[in-house]
Order: sequence, then structure tokens, then C-alpha cells
Amino acid sequence: GLVENAGRVGAYFKNALQSAIGDHPNVGEIRGEGLLMAIEFVEDKTARRFFEPAGQVGGRIAAALLEQGIIGRAMPQGDILGLAPPLCLTTEEADIITAATARAVKAVLA
Repeated sequence: GLVENAGRVGAYFKNALQSAIGDHPNVGEIRGEGLLMAIEFVEDKTARRFFEPAGQVGGRIAAALLEQGIIGRAMPQGDILGLAPPLCLTTEEADIITAATARAVKAVLA
């Protein structure tokens, strides 16, 4: 039932992330399929203007997540944080990752 779980919990996880940080002025987009999620960070949400690469926002958010015991990956295509939890993830665990992600975003992009 891993594939079915990934679909069900993945939809829950994406909605939870959207509720937690979707309105943040520096979150440009939250996208994903199943349990693979990506959060794109922008300097200006309205203009879709990206941060300067030297700021390494994605990497800094990944580091802030790691301090909380959550592994996220800064993607090389820009300031994008990739999340790829195991297919057996529960909704309770998705809530833990969501809360940690919100704290990391707040810490880096106050």
C-alpha cells in the first residue's frame, strides 16, 4: 500500500505546507506529486523575482531544517527546497515536517 499511501499522505502534506507557508511573501510556489515536494523561494512574490544566487536561500533553509532533524535538499536550479520523505510517511509525520519547515522559513526569511 505504499503507492496509495504516498498519494493520500502526499495530498495531505502538500495542503499542510500550503496552509503553513503558502502565504509567506517569499514562497513563490509549493509543488509536488505524491510525497516529492518542492518549495520555491522568491525575493518578490508578485513580480516573481528570484533572490540573488549568492544569498543561497534554499541552502540556508535546508540547514535550518537539518538543525531540527529534518533532511531537505537545496536544489541547484534556484532557491528551491526539495523534500522527499519515505513512502510510508504518516499524516502525523507530515505535520512534524510541515511545522519544522515553517520554523526554518521564518528563521531564514523573517
